[in-house]
Amino acid sequence: MYIPLGTLKLAWRSLTKNKARSLLTSLGVIIGAATIVLVIEMGSGASAKIEEQYSNMSVTTILVNAPSVDGKKSKLDADDVGELKKSEYISQAVPQLTGKIQVSGGGNSYQAGILGSFPELVEIVSLEMNKGRFFNQEEEDDHLKVAVLGATVAEELYGTKEADVVGDTIMIGKKQFEIVGIAEYKGGSIGPTSVDDSILLPYSSSYRYVLGKSGKFNINIQAANVEVIGLAMEEAGNILREAHGLRAGSVDDFRLRDMGANVQAAKDSARTMSLLLGSVGFIVLLVGGIGIMNVMHIIVKERTKEIGIRKAIGAKKVYIMLQFLLESIILSVFGAAIGLVMATVIFYILKSYGLDIVFVWWSYGLSILFTVSIGVFFGYYPAAQASRLKPVDTLRYE
Repeated sequence: MYIPLGTLKLAWRSLTKNKARSLLTSLGVIIGAATIVLVIEMGSGASAKIEEQYSNMSVTTILVNAPSVDGKKSKLDADDVGELKKSEYISQAVPQLTGKIQVSGGGNSYQAGILGSFPELVEIVSLEMNKGRFFNQEEEDDHLKVAVLGATVAEELYGTKEADVVGDTIMIGKKQFEIVGIAEYKGGSIGPTSVDDSILLPYSSSYRYVLGKSGKFNINIQAANVEVIGLAMEEAGNILREAHGLRAGSVDDFRLRDMGANVQAAKDSARTMSLLLGSVGFIVLLVGGIGIMNVMHIIVKERTKEIGIRKAIGAKKVYIMLQFLLESIILSVFGAAIGLVMATVIFYILKSYGLDIVFVWWSYGLSILFTVSIGVFFGYYPAAQASRLKPVDTLRYE
């Protein structure tokens, strides 16, 4: 549809006559437009964080925890791993002993995570080595004091993960360990444990020399494939109950968690929260649109005589309607522009404070689409009302 330049100028001039009212009218649109963008960006940030947190776990990962039951300690331990591996539905299983301890090396000290496990862990988490190698089964069997540094630990102690320290010793608590490798940066975690911020040790060594009974124990199980996860969990439960001598009807002294389902549940929760907050932004836009409609009604009343004079000298009905509709659209676009600038400023502020938020370019387009649609929808009725006024009635209006 062709929009005469003169009509556009009239609409702009009318709005700029009362700048304060125009700004206040757009306030709801400004807040709504900014809210939509920020909600989408925070939702994307939450999803990205979930992806990162569980990046070292495949959809076939099952974690077995050892909670206390009725004040009694769980019997779950590393001996259960061998029994679990016998299942046709389980391709791999390794124990994991985790904790935090002060470590020293390169003249620096650092509170690092400890992750004790079997050599198969390197395959389960697809860990690549930057320097040296991963510990082997012989070192596990002989309880040797060897260590693999996570990338972050190496940087904290030696200034870089490229440090040539393979063969050097590191103090873990009060024990000396030989560094046999430095892992590549991995990102994510195994459950609550960050690989990069940990020192990886043979399970036997981590228990005997470092963590002992104070370490948090769990078992990482890999199902043979996605289709048999349910069967793997059921059989793992049966194997553990039998190994722990639990009678029928007694409470399990272990907890099985399907990490693939946990990841999906976390994503669904983040998506639901984003939708709820997004709906709040849309409601704010609707309220802003209603405000625009109310103000446009007032403007039509204030300019009733002007409309009559323009009609009397030959102004067409369509141009009268177009002028007032343009005013509503300009208010919406103006509000959207300020809202998007505000959203961008808030984005960088939140980012600087370390909040998990991701820039999403299409959220800006979606916000503009919503705000312009709101302007057209709520501006149409007052504009149509203005165009239907009769010159005789308008010229008599006081």
